[in-house]
Amino acid sequence: MFFDLKYDYTSMPKSKALSNGMKVIKGDMKNIRARIEREDIVYQRKNGKNLRIRFVYPDYFQEQRKYPLVFHIQGSAWLEQNLNGHLLDLKDIVTSGYILAIVEYLPLPFGKFPSQIEDAKMAMRYLQAHAEELMIDMDNVFLSGDSSGGHTALLSWATWNQSLLDASNNVLPSIKGCIDLYGVVDLVSIADAESAVDHTQSTSPEAQLIGGKIPSQHKDDAAKASVSYYLHEDVQNSPLLIIHGNKDTVVPFEQSVQLYEACKKANKTVEFFCVDNADHGGSVFYCDEVLQVIIDFLKKYTNR
Repeated sequence: MFFDLKYDYTSMPKSKALSNGMKVIKGDMKNIRARIEREDIVYQRKNGKNLRIRFVYPDYFQEQRKYPLVFHIQGSAWLEQNLNGHLLDLKDIVTSGYILAIVEYLPLPFGKFPSQIEDAKMAMRYLQAHAEELMIDMDNVFLSGDSSGGHTALLSWATWNQSLLDASNNVLPSIKGCIDLYGVVDLVSIADAESAVDHTQSTSPEAQLIGGKIPSQHKDDAAKASVSYYLHEDVQNSPLLIIHGNKDTVVPFEQSVQLYEACKKANKTVEFFCVDNADHGGSVFYCDEVLQVIIDFLKKYTNR
């Protein structure tokens, strides 16, 4: 504000004014709201485009401190991302005490694999370097993503600090876990299950991701852009939460079944939830029970 205030909240006297018929609601001093306080931050410029991070903060009454972070990568078929797409869907995560950072990557047709994973890791390095001013508790960081963003989150998770799919050798901060919401898992097998999308064409999102190559005809390229390729029993990975609807019209539910089986085979710490009758996100998917499962996972692995 540009003027002096006579009182702050603590010194302001409570009014004793009354009016006949007035009713009183007791204010909740422990209520947490979500607020978008900052403009988007540009974490890098790539191919002539500013790549941004959008922040939503928990807002406690008269409290400023560091908060754990959920680093979320938006789904978009690897095309231009709408950074507002899940701000309201994921609000309950913020009001449970986590910063939500929605991270943009260079979209297709410019950002072909592994550009998305490289961008995500560079964004995390930016947050690590600016953690103090951004009020981020870097000891409690989680990856998250939905759909194609889930694919990016999964490949980032599986190769974290392994000198794979990375544009830098600088060490990344530790992550506590990863949340995969109906993410793409295998670029070849995605065409084997029922889907509203024809995943067999060179115009499919999966084919475009690897330069217009049909995955079934270029299995080596497709495998290297699929998370299973990087799952090894002798590599330590943080816990993984998988959630997927069994009426998904875009990314078949079988993708997450395949991932769950691969994780169990590689002895990963993994939880898998099927959302009955849910499509590719939407109101049926982002219900109270799903959000509580996500929050429970976060709290389980957050150091307090």
